[in-house]
Amino acid sequence: MRTAQKIVLNKIEELADDEEICTSDLARKLNLSRSVISHYLNQLVKENKVQKIEERPVKWRKISVGDTTPTATGVFKNVIGNHGSLKKIIDQLCAAAIYPPNGLNVLITGKSGSGKSFLANKLYDYAKREGAISDKSPYIVLNCANYANNPELISSMLFGYVRGAFTGADSEKNGLLKEADNGYLFLDEVHRLNSENQEKLFNFIDSGQFYKVGDNVHPIKANVRLIMATTEKPENVLLDTFLRRVPVQVKLPNLISRPVDERLELLNELFYTEAQRLSKKIVVDKEVVSALMQIDHAGNIGYLKNIIKVSCATAYHDWYNYDIINLKLKDVVLNNLQPFKDYGTITVNSSQEPIFTSNISLSQELMFINNSLKDLSTNYSKDNLTRCKLQIQNISKFIIRDGSITGLHLQHKRIFEKVIKKQFGLKTADYLETIIYELYEHHFTPICNSTKLRTIILNHFPRAFHVAKNFYNMLPILDIQSHKGLTNILAILLSDYVDEQIQLRGLMVAHGENTATSIQTVVNSLCNNYLFDAIDMPIEANISSIIEETKKLIASYNTSNGFILMVDMGSLSQLYTQISSQLNGDLLVVNNLTTLTALDLALKMKQNLSFKQIAQEAEKDYQINTKYYEGFSQSTNILVSCISGLGIAEKISDIMQKYLPDNIMVIPIGYNKLKEKISSKSWSYFKQTLFVLTTIDISEKVEFNHMNLYNILDSTGENKLNHWLAPYLTKKQLISFNDQLLRFFSKEGISERLSFLNPEVVLKEVETINKKYEDFYNLKLDGKVKLNLYMHIALMIERTMMRKSNSSIVQPKTEKEKIFFKVTRSIFQPVELKYNIQISYYEISLLYELFKQFI
Repeated sequence: MRTAQKIVLNKIEELADDEEICTSDLARKLNLSRSVISHYLNQLVKENKVQKIEERPVKWRKISVGDTTPTATGVFKNVIGNHGSLKKIIDQLCAAAIYPPNGLNVLITGKSGSGKSFLANKLYDYAKREGAISDKSPYIVLNCANYANNPELISSMLFGYVRGAFTGADSEKNGLLKEADNGYLFLDEVHRLNSENQEKLFNFIDSGQFYKVGDNVHPIKANVRLIMATTEKPENVLLDTFLRRVPVQVKLPNLISRPVDERLELLNELFYTEAQRLSKKIVVDKEVVSALMQIDHAGNIGYLKNIIKVSCATAYHDWYNYDIINLKLKDVVLNNLQPFKDYGTITVNSSQEPIFTSNISLSQELMFINNSLKDLSTNYSKDNLTRCKLQIQNISKFIIRDGSITGLHLQHKRIFEKVIKKQFGLKTADYLETIIYELYEHHFTPICNSTKLRTIILNHFPRAFHVAKNFYNMLPILDIQSHKGLTNILAILLSDYVDEQIQLRGLMVAHGENTATSIQTVVNSLCNNYLFDAIDMPIEANISSIIEETKKLIASYNTSNGFILMVDMGSLSQLYTQISSQLNGDLLVVNNLTTLTALDLALKMKQNLSFKQIAQEAEKDYQINTKYYEGFSQSTNILVSCISGLGIAEKISDIMQKYLPDNIMVIPIGYNKLKEKISSKSWSYFKQTLFVLTTIDISEKVEFNHMNLYNILDSTGENKLNHWLAPYLTKKQLISFNDQLLRFFSKEGISERLSFLNPEVVLKEVETINKKYEDFYNLKLDGKVKLNLYMHIALMIERTMMRKSNSSIVQPKTEKEKIFFKVTRSIFQPVELKYNIQISYYEISLLYELFKQFI
């Protein structure tokens, strides 16, 4: 806790139990500004350390022992999510249980397996514990789905019947309502009740009495609290008149939408249950944890329970004679497997219950966010990115959703709606608003290398960053450093929604207060993504100011793949002459901005049609003036082209750009476009090009330096590239660049062949293994040899894990072989321990065949 915040808390705790103090008085006593005091007090309220009294002026008091909320102790204490995603739900259930004189009826909605029956049972236990009902009060359960096809039978079960009410009614019988008198009746799948039985039930709710089937004369009184559950939307399956009589309605979240810490806690709890059942310690491999954490199934927690039970049973068969069960991915049966995310391993002991500290404070959570941002800025990887997003989204557990909203939040919400959801068409990112407002309100400033983090974001998510920047440009600045840091954070979160694969850039410029932005909003919203930017030009505005604004916008773009400019009047079409120096690629000017034309272009951009195809179709299809300008990069550049598509070229470009100075651009170019420029001998296009890297040989005679990327893997190609880059990179940078490029090629190849191992993790391990061999034998292996070793060793580890390796015993014959076998045993020991495997003599003999020519 910050020192100032602790001082505020200490002063509050000095108050008497019933004493209150206003913000101004506290600020005066502590000689601090009112705004600072207010900030810390609100944070302490969220951490449940101070109570806020909503009156004018706002007053504050300390939380005494008797002030603890019902959810903090008692039967809900060990419910996973009681301080997080289920907090508000549990608060409502507790209030319903103790509300005088007879509690409130409750409807719990949620998908199958989300925990409706579990919470219903907890509510009954809580009511008994709090004295709302007696210890001997009944708890009756009826699953309405079991009798859905026989409404008369379900009616007789609920209300009872008299003798002779129907065929077989030989004696009078009480119904479940009577059996549940002074207790709870839980109606599961309540939507399976027909309308007639719903009407009978709400008449009972109103009057506290009902009639048995076959008797309309003698009413029966009962005091029953109802808990109902449904998997459906209540408004679609229950009568309005029925719903109006159920004041407390709560909805349980799906498993996948619950915070990551709650899902991890659920896994620990479920594995602990199995460990107790089997009386063994269970160690769950991180590949298994990754798979289970990402389960998105209609069965939710119930489905997860079954998967874990079956997996433990499978592993138990293999580890029957051991004290420890090592649960691996081979033991788990899943319909599909999501990409690996590192949540760590899980270890549970049958004799030791898992301990969790899920009720962490907001300040702790902000510290965790800082740590994840620091990790991302120092070592960008998909795993670190995922962890960072999850950590930021975890802030949602501290958001108090009580329906009230401050003026500042209202402004934040409206700007988010206007810019993110409408202008840039990202409607599905709606839930991010409350998360980033929480950080905005607390002036959160990331403690990491912000310049390095922004560089990473601009390399990987330039479009998402552009959207985030537009949003924060509209928002009032509370703290300049916080504003900059939050722009990075929002860009990271938006990377899940903005399509970074869109190659072309588009801009609309039009006269009028909001003509261009109105069309932009329609187009981006219909495309559900960010395709176009817009600049509005008020009638009285000067054309030069629009030119400057356009130049500023284009400077933040990568226009090497093409740029589309849409304008509404002839004067604006002259923008081209002013902005051409800013462009690094071809330009299409459409001199008649309409919604229909813009939408057509946007859809083609979204499909990633080539710039030339879009330009040709525009000239043919639109009965308007279009101009196509063939451009070339104005900056010194290196071109990268791959026959397999722009994706690989872009990744290689990203690797190179990190090492080069800002005045040299690395530009990915489509193979067809490169081929076209060469066949048409458009040498001016390559005027500023240092060299071109391709994935196939260029056989034609050309007027620029070029090389096949795969030649880098042998010493000749490596030396050639080093010679070209030597004026711009240090020797250390060249070595690092070559290693990273080699790792990239290895990862691409290995990713296609590995079944379940994480390529990034395996590559680092194989890299260490290769280095140990080089050090021991004093070798300098070239790229092609290393690539071969990367592939061979990674696949060897996986097939050994899957027990597909040849177990033939091969004995070393010569002294050189014996030394190699001994060295290999030592080198592979860490890997063997990590994966619980043993590299066979046969596999070592194959490695020797690869190495023997060098040793």
